[in-house]
Amino acid sequence: MTSTLRKFALTSASIAASFGFASIASAQIDMKIGYPTTADPQHDYAVKFVAEVNKRTNGKIKGRVFPTSQLGKIPRQIESIQLGSQEGFFAPPGFLQGVNKAFQVADVPGLFADHQHAHRSLNDPSFKPLFSALGENKGITISGVWIYDGASYMATKPIGKIADFRGLKIRVLATEIERLSVATLGATGVPIPFTEVVPSIQRKVVDGARTSLVVAGKAKFPTVTNNLTITNGYYIPCISAFSKVWLSKLSKEHRAIVLDTADELSNWASARSESFVSKMIAEWKKSGAKVAYFSDAEQKDYMSRLKPLGDKVFSNHKNADIRRLYPILKAAAVRQDVR
Repeated sequence: MTSTLRKFALTSASIAASFGFASIASAQIDMKIGYPTTADPQHDYAVKFVAEVNKRTNGKIKGRVFPTSQLGKIPRQIESIQLGSQEGFFAPPGFLQGVNKAFQVADVPGLFADHQHAHRSLNDPSFKPLFSALGENKGITISGVWIYDGASYMATKPIGKIADFRGLKIRVLATEIERLSVATLGATGVPIPFTEVVPSIQRKVVDGARTSLVVAGKAKFPTVTNNLTITNGYYIPCISAFSKVWLSKLSKEHRAIVLDTADELSNWASARSESFVSKMIAEWKKSGAKVAYFSDAEQKDYMSRLKPLGDKVFSNHKNADIRRLYPILKAAAVRQDVR
């Protein structure tokens, strides 16, 4: 090969390589965010998060939202996060108990006075970093913790006082503290997957459920229950869970943008969710449901029944992370109570 041809070949190869590297560098990064709800504060948070990440990365990270479990049922999405085939999953941390049972600590009943007290407590600097690290050794990074709603009861029969719980079968999550939370009221807790609650009420397998009035309203609960009792005995948190496999492939700058954005938007999400509750109460009433609250005396009795359950279940739990985190959260709740 002549010297001229050799120079031409080297130059051509260099140009081709440059174009190849430029193409890789400029390629958009896919970020799929899945979650089980839709048309609710969690959906609003996901949409806002995706838009903000796109803006902060100048379009380098292209986020897409997949509501109503479009990416699969909750266990499958959690597994996909661990494997790296899904980038983000937004949901209550209780769904990650299969990863670490200590995620249920945030669901402790009777500890928080109101929505923002719960939000401040879970974001207390003594608690939040430890709680967020619970999935790290299982391939999950948590960033962004906020309050979705307080728990309410939806039932086929009116619940206006604690005595009305006696003999009822109430759908709960499959945890000891969930079952005890209704047992202390005289009801029986029945663990049922959320998507099966409405047909279970129709078939009279259960008389009602304990969950967020927001998510229940969006899930057609008012079609089978015409009694809503707002108790707020515990508050339902949400987290932003990301795949460590995916995060490890990002540049340091992009990784920080993803995690910081999720965290920074948590205050907005909690406030947005709190304001959303009033709208949903109006929708429940519009559907014909009777909306009830306990009297002050009944509410005091209700909270006094719930408050000891955290100590009973968590203080001597076999999970070391639960034993470690629970007293920290209790202390944070005391500090963050500004009443």
